[in-house]
Amino acid sequence: MVPPHVTEKIRNLALIGHRGCGKTSMAEAILFDTGVVTRLGTVEQGTTVCDSDPEEVERGISIMAALCHTERKDCKINIIDTPGYAEFVSEVAYGIWAADTAVLVVDAAAGVEVHTRRVHAMARERGMPVIAVVNKMDKERADLAGAMASMQEALEDCRPVAVHVPMGSEASFAGVIDLLQMKAIRGVGAKAEVVDIPGEYAEVATEARTALVEAVAESNDELLEEYFANENLTQEQLLSGLKAAVLKGQLVPVLCAAGGADIGALPLLDFVIDVCPHPAELPAWRGIQGDGEEEVERPCSADAPFSAVIFKTLTDSYVGRISFLRVVSGVARADAQVVVGKSGAREKLSGLATVQGRKTVQIGELWAGDLGCVTRLETARTGDTLCDPKSRIVYSVPTLVEPMHSLALRGATRQDEDKLGPALERAADEDVGFRYRRSEDTGELVVSGMGPLHLETVISRLQRQFQLQVELSEPKIPYMETITESVRVHGRHKKQTGGRGQFGDVWIRVEPLPRGQGFEFVDAVVGGAIPGSFIPSVEKGCRTAMQKGPVAGYPVTDVRVTLDDGQTHPVDSSDIAFQLAGQIAMREALSQAKPILLEPIMQVEISAPDELTGDIVSDLNGRRARIQGMDQAGAGIAVVRALVPLAELQRYAADLRSLSQGRASYVSVFSHYEPVPQQIAEQIIARAQAEQQEEA
Repeated sequence: MVPPHVTEKIRNLALIGHRGCGKTSMAEAILFDTGVVTRLGTVEQGTTVCDSDPEEVERGISIMAALCHTERKDCKINIIDTPGYAEFVSEVAYGIWAADTAVLVVDAAAGVEVHTRRVHAMARERGMPVIAVVNKMDKERADLAGAMASMQEALEDCRPVAVHVPMGSEASFAGVIDLLQMKAIRGVGAKAEVVDIPGEYAEVATEARTALVEAVAESNDELLEEYFANENLTQEQLLSGLKAAVLKGQLVPVLCAAGGADIGALPLLDFVIDVCPHPAELPAWRGIQGDGEEEVERPCSADAPFSAVIFKTLTDSYVGRISFLRVVSGVARADAQVVVGKSGAREKLSGLATVQGRKTVQIGELWAGDLGCVTRLETARTGDTLCDPKSRIVYSVPTLVEPMHSLALRGATRQDEDKLGPALERAADEDVGFRYRRSEDTGELVVSGMGPLHLETVISRLQRQFQLQVELSEPKIPYMETITESVRVHGRHKKQTGGRGQFGDVWIRVEPLPRGQGFEFVDAVVGGAIPGSFIPSVEKGCRTAMQKGPVAGYPVTDVRVTLDDGQTHPVDSSDIAFQLAGQIAMREALSQAKPILLEPIMQVEISAPDELTGDIVSDLNGRRARIQGMDQAGAGIAVVRALVPLAELQRYAADLRSLSQGRASYVSVFSHYEPVPQQIAEQIIARAQAEQQEEA
């Protein structure tokens, strides 16, 4: 049984950064150098601990956040390796939620890239301390100073300060100089030696140390006075001052490494242990107590009532659902009875374990601040709070960007259709950024994600896990039809078959309503021309006729029907006869009242860097958009607001990512319906008629 770690000996890191910056390789080097694994895996060969899902191995990219851990200097370091592709940003959000320190990994040659900005902003919004690792120092064009300059320029609330100086660069990169200890760490992995600073690096190390001391002194008034008085800080003052500045977000210490070459992993761990906060040093989590609305604080202490959040869910074919936990307070004990904070449903902490990628090790306890997993929870899902039944609490979950890309999905066969329900439920369990729904307008099963790659990976995983085949297509646009003129028509249904016949006779007046009014039925019959018991039947018949309009077979909306006259037969009149008479009259009215086609218009908000707004507005104009305005949403970030036809947004997620190199995102909500321009309407009508002929 693995012994638990006390809160003060725990560090929780989230590795964040742009794709290809080497986060997974950095995590692998850490595990290798500390003896967790005996072989240094590589992303290219699919042999790393963190990228173990078949989709990740096949594609050579991180798709899901992965949890691993190691030990050094009696501390347990939990590491959450997050994806670098913008389409998997929901995994980053929940990884940051569970961690205490963000480790921003920056490519030494590329510097700050698109996704670097986004994930850094997410960490800052969470109020997390941030440290940076300039990785791939062994690659061509590696430049620590350039990478730091890009951080200073591109990242908001970021003041980078070097705590490492590289020894050599590109192919000659051989180690780092630790400016806190003023020692050189030369060599690979656990075999690296701590030596005196070589003479050729003495001057640059001294200058960098001075810059570090000045930056730390400027972060605290007392330290600044000390620095002015003595022109230096003691080692203890420097370390404690840096730790305080990191905790407050005043400084971003910058280390350098080459994860793939196994250089710099152990110095990173040592820095994390010395400078980064343990869970109890961070502000207490705040949540809603019990069933009320009162917000309370829950300290990260083993003495506090138990509470934990689920930040990730996986499903194993043998074990079942695996729920990854962050113990917020108290102690998680194996097989303990707990409840879901929101619902009060009872759960059991079965299979309590620590996590190493896809492998788990059973454990008896997890103390406040630690990360691990449990199995076979019945009702709890990602984002839920688990807590002591006597002290219920609910913590708020990360705010996610709404899915931007949708596809219609159906099973290739009836057998595949039967598998879709459980498959999609599992996908939504495992991926909080994935959504699915049955469209009320078109009847299609619509799946949504952050982009084409996101949906591609989800569907591929489902096909593999459930052995099913699916067909994908663009979702149908829920067009509608309406009328533009008022008409009064007669509808009669008369049928004699030898016995009791059928007779219904109605006069209706049909007129257009303002957009968004739907359908209105008015009973204006006087003198009992139609008995009241048959009036609902006429309305039902009219509604039935409106399900398929005369233009292209789309539903009809924004119409008022007034029933003002009719006739009955004492024997042959019936509900069904007046339903059919209503249908006949309504179809005739719709064809006479100059019907037109309507399309859904979406309210769209695009967030992008200021320099891209011109290109974005130009692109929107080509999509028949009406620009409504532009606002600022932070330093250098603009929000463009526009009304855009839904038909023009079908591939917008991919197009916007291409246009902005992944630096922009958008959200859209339904606004209203508008008439389709004549030329476009003719194309839609032709397609609809062709589809109807094929179905016939």
